[in-house]
Amino acid sequence: MKYNALALTCLLYSVSLSVVATESYCSEQEQTVFSCSLGKKIVSVCASKDISPTSGYLQYRFGKQNAPELIFPALTNAPSQRSGIQARSLMFSGGGGAYLRFINGNYNYIVYTAIGKGWGTKDGVSVEKDGKLIANLKCSDVPVSILGEDFFSRAGLSADQDEFMLPE
Repeated sequence: MKYNALALTCLLYSVSLSVVATESYCSEQEQTVFSCSLGKKIVSVCASKDISPTSGYLQYRFGKQNAPELIFPALTNAPSQRSGIQARSLMFSGGGGAYLRFINGNYNYIVYTAIGKGWGTKDGVSVEKDGKLIANLKCSDVPVSILGEDFFSRAGLSADQDEFMLPE
């Protein structure tokens, strides 16, 4: 009886991991910095496993499963392209969070995760055009995320100078 319960627990755990793993644009050769389902679409931030201030890459990917609509920056071999990527941690009473801002011309794609006392979790991607919020897509599942100061420092990301307010 104990072994059946253990086997069932292991099976359910492995099934849940495979569901999370399929809802990402990141490959096995990359590290998933952030990824979640947005209903019929997926948002992922993928990085090379060797990311540092002087090597590796960080890339925003968005679209339907197996059909990305936006990949930014386009190249995965130039650390200098990280100048269009900024990061920041958020601190709240009873919680905190972090986000990455990908700056692509007049558009900003902001991937965020946060938790706060009284309102729970907020995870997703916001899109701004000319500094104005034009879309906010909330994660429909629990995201995979390593967003935070440890990753930001390891990747050599600059601090976001604009203030990002979590959408309602």
